[in-house]
Amino acid sequence: MLKQEIIDWLSKMNIKNYSLRDNLVDIEGNVYLFHRKLKVIPVQFGIVKGDFYCSDNNLKSLEGSPRTVEGNFYCWNNNLESLEGSPQTVGGHFDCSENNLESLEGCPQTVVGDFYCSRNNLKSLQYLPDIKGELICDDNLKESEEYCKWNYHFIMNQRNSH
Repeated sequence: MLKQEIIDWLSKMNIKNYSLRDNLVDIEGNVYLFHRKLKVIPVQFGIVKGDFYCSDNNLKSLEGSPRTVEGNFYCWNNNLESLEGSPQTVGGHFDCSENNLESLEGCPQTVVGDFYCSRNNLKSLQYLPDIKGELICDDNLKESEEYCKWNYHFIMNQRNSH
């Protein structure tokens, strides 16, 4: 995407307080892209020094999402089949609930707040990131929150024993 096309798209989405660096869009503040009927995020965000909302769209991919979000990252209620492209670091909560996810592969490496992955089709919690807050994963294919809690504790015990 050309620089002017990026600027035009940001203007259309009412995104302000940004800077461009090598076609990466850094934001001082929050990004509100929810309920826009987006199928893709056509620009590549770099660092967002606030919250990033791309929930309630038609996204199948998180390509274009910020690489780092200092606040919360919300991508619930899309058509995501993968978390590839999600931020690597989230300074607050990460919510990927109400999608079509079967795996957490591609999710952030670190989530400082809570990690929400409810109402998906998860078969396991493999690839679960380092979470400082709570894990909320009810209503998945493995049926119960108890399974998620057991799986979470098993994974965390495995990590801590190394």
